[in-house]
Amino acid sequence: MSPKRDVSHLFNKFAGREVEMKSELREVCGYKFYEHSLKNDPDPVISAMEKEAKKHGLSLRVMWDGMGGTCDYNTSRVNASIEQGADGKWRIARNFGLG
Repeated sequence: MSPKRDVSHLFNKFAGREVEMKSELREVCGYKFYEHSLKNDPDPVISAMEKEAKKHGLSLRVMWDGMGGTCDYNTSRVNASIEQGADGKWRIARNFGLG
């Protein structure tokens, strides 16, 4: 088993950077909800994060509210989140971890 690696020093420079998201109102079985996705694919901030991860032999997984994902654990993958602020803007969250 590989030692736990702290990657925050590699990715903290991205924390708080704005990522453009789009939200679409969906209805399924009478339940209405907003589905969020990246407005620009590729997004310049996420592309820079992927480049930084690759430079250190890592891959990147970015998640946001309502996005489905897997429960697998990968010690060579950085998990990052996009969160919506009180001002309605979406930004890279300040938590980064391997897994």
